[in-house]
Amino acid sequence: MTKADLRKEISEKRKALYGKEKLDCSIACNLLKLDCIKEAETVLCYASLPDEIETDSIIISLLEKGKRVAVPRCRDANGNMDFFLINSLSELRKGAFGVREPDPEISEKLTAFDGSVIIVPALCFDENGNRLGYGKGYYVRFLKNYSFISVGLCYNSFIKKEIPVNKYDISVDIIVTESSVIHSGNGGKNG
Repeated sequence: MTKADLRKEISEKRKALYGKEKLDCSIACNLLKLDCIKEAETVLCYASLPDEIETDSIIISLLEKGKRVAVPRCRDANGNMDFFLINSLSELRKGAFGVREPDPEISEKLTAFDGSVIIVPALCFDENGNRLGYGKGYYVRFLKNYSFISVGLCYNSFIKKEIPVNKYDISVDIIVTESSVIHSGNGGKNG
């Protein structure tokens, strides 16, 4: 199966997902229990779209726990992005691809990533931590320049045995589902 075929399949499955709110809540609870999240000074987290695993509650919980939270902003159409620290969800505005992004007039650009953990969006993952993204390459370009503990959020039913990868793809270290935590053991890099 090609990446394009798999993207189409998962997009259709997302539309038909039953009990999304309950599943999202379980995923958030499992994520917040991770030692790497508890110990992180800064968590880089995407602002979810309606059909993605909901991250607003995660962002709010992290801020309430005194974590620094940074959210991505597309820098250009070439797959480059920056992360900006936010103090609340009210600092987000609709930006590229309809994704909520930090307002650079309000939010501070993050330049030092020591002690950070990154939560990476995807359509699905395989058992080895390989991710199927949206095909724009933003996270691949960003992750290749840094060494983070990376965490993917995924529904159990969207974990595949294997997904197609190429030499540029970067796997995640941990996948959190509604009922489990999978340590990929790949160290975050493919190729």
